[in-house]
Amino acid sequence: MLMLHFDFQRLPDRQAFYRALVDQSACPLDFGNNLDALWDWLTGGMALPATIYLRHSEDASAECAPLLALLEEAQQQLEGELRLVRE
Repeated sequence: MLMLHFDFQRLPDRQAFYRALVDQSACPLDFGNNLDALWDWLTGGMALPATIYLRHSEDASAECAPLLALLEEAQQQLEGELRLVRE
């Protein structure tokens, strides 16, 4: 099972999140660095099942709010194949 860890006290913006995603997963280096690319990767490219640990998500910048919402939506869409854990 794939496990990804993101600490939002160390990720100041979406671009930092995307860099961390590429570093931790088999995401291609030419990943689009946008919400559409993230959705495509989560729902069709990334190995599942997967757990994404979101540390300090309550401290995420306002810029990251759409990203967190997308992760929640993907979790619902993937019905147990993607799990989010807020730490």
